[in-house]
Amino acid sequence: MERSQRLLTPRAARDWWTKGLLPRPQRRGLGRQKGTETFWVQPRVIDQAKATYDLLARHSRTYTVRIGLWLLGFPVELKLVRSAWAELIERNRPHRGSYSGKMPLDDAVARLAAAVGPSLLRPQAPASLKHKATEVCVEFLSAFYGVDEEPETFGLAADLAATIPYWSNGASQPLSFDDAHIAWIVAQTRDWLSLPVQRQILRTANDHEFCRARRFLKVGLGILERTARKLPIDQRQALQQQSHIFVVIFGRMLLLPLIAALRDPSSSTHVPMLLRLSRGAKQQFPPFRRTAI
Repeated sequence: MERSQRLLTPRAARDWWTKGLLPRPQRRGLGRQKGTETFWVQPRVIDQAKATYDLLARHSRTYTVRIGLWLLGFPVELKLVRSAWAELIERNRPHRGSYSGKMPLDDAVARLAAAVGPSLLRPQAPASLKHKATEVCVEFLSAFYGVDEEPETFGLAADLAATIPYWSNGASQPLSFDDAHIAWIVAQTRDWLSLPVQRQILRTANDHEFCRARRFLKVGLGILERTARKLPIDQRQALQQQSHIFVVIFGRMLLLPLIAALRDPSSSTHVPMLLRLSRGAKQQFPPFRRTAI
């Protein structure tokens, strides 16, 4: 850890394994009145400690780090991963507190959209465009949070197109979207990505479904890893780091919907191909085994 410029004290290591971020070490006595020695026999624990350090530096939340480590293939108990996912879903809920009691969900989403929409635009954007950005965000956030209302997508494509010149990320290319495209995206968000759907999948998914979906996500990591082998060492390390970020970020977003997609009979024609890809990823990322040094 020191050679990689990552500081890990014994106290921090103890905190990590008590929270499930590292496997529990072994202990043995050193003799009478000499105390005990704490150690790991798994060589890969160093890689897990490095990944834990990096994920904590990026996210700081224990529950997101548990999910990230598990997605990367490190040995984290699945029951801890499930509880971490439940906390992640709960933390994603909009703030609904008010002096008069709980705010209705649609009002909370509208308030969130009023903050998010204008923040996506440059500060000098006209007030009318900030209002358009808010209207677009209302529909997408309502679908994501599960507001029980029919989407109102008429005119949203034009509103979205009008805001593009003022996007804070500097985008300038027009989007070839119409209202039908917007309605389709909102429907897919509601059916596959919304928080109520994610809660239902989390409650009903078994361990096999979790692990199978993770193997599919590792296909993307495997492709990037194979590409990295052909690059110079500095570019290779940068791409490998980006591939880990890809798995963690998109894994948190897509794993639960992927479980539902693999259950869907209409996807049966694609499953054999995905299974072949996942088996290839499984060979590239073999299951973690205890080995003695």
